[in-house]
Amino acid sequence: MSMEFLRVIAEQKLPYVVHTPAEIDRVRVLRAAELVTAFIPPSSQAPDDRAIRHLAQVESITAKGKLALNKATSAFIEL
Repeated sequence: MSMEFLRVIAEQKLPYVVHTPAEIDRVRVLRAAELVTAFIPPSSQAPDDRAIRHLAQVESITAKGKLALNKATSAFIEL
């Protein structure tokens, strides 16, 4: 699933901003894997204990991310 989302990001104009909690979590995974550089502000708590999510901004796809995309595309074509 992360590679699919990385492919979606690769098709967008950067910087790419995501808003939903699910997309922010996907960006967090890609950043942890060093496939993208991204700004993800920390979550904060509202007074009634709801988590307040902001947005995440993908700045770039790293060389490692581009290599992973190329490998995934090559594997798909070979099938």
